[in-house]
Amino acid sequence: MKAVRATARVARLLSYVAAAATVLFLLALYDDGWKLGLAAIAAGPAVVLFLFSTALIEAAELPGRLRGAPADAAELQSSLGDLSRARRGRLFRPLWRTGRAAWSARELVTPWAPLLPLLNVPFLVATVLSALATPFVLLISLVVLGAYT
Repeated sequence: MKAVRATARVARLLSYVAAAATVLFLLALYDDGWKLGLAAIAAGPAVVLFLFSTALIEAAELPGRLRGAPADAAELQSSLGDLSRARRGRLFRPLWRTGRAAWSARELVTPWAPLLPLLNVPFLVATVLSALATPFVLLISLVVLGAYT
């Protein structure tokens, strides 16, 4: 899991670099109407790399969530029991606890959901292309910033 987390950190760093390149494009082209589309295109790699790093982080946390699933299920069961025994005046706390437990139960029902983006071939291709394009986008944004300022 250390390799997955390290890859996620590198992808997150590349997404920040791509976002900085987008900001540089915006600074250079803020008054040129149609050229702002270049800045929008430059934001693509930042978004793709950020989503990839998020998917990797969630995939790295998956074994821990699966190990904690029985405890989460027991917490949901006990909070539902407390809610059924709650009186009219003291309904808020059991209702809040049950809502929190039900929100975390989503991970119990779909533990494989973080892995789906990592199995999507077009997303992986877009990630590789974004990682390769990020240094060039940064270089081009610096050139454009120098030319337009």
